[in-house]
Amino acid sequence: MVTGSRNGELSLADARLNFSIYGASAPRYQELVRPPRDDERP
Repeated sequence: MVTGSRNGELSLADARLNFSIYGASAPRYQELVRPPRDDERP
């Protein structure tokens, strides 16, 4: 795990976990994200 880089204290693994739980890289960003459009879904 790498922390303390350009991304601050958040590691990529932590951001991925947060995204799966909260839909954002961190809980504090939940209000700033929107649901994906149909053309953005896999």
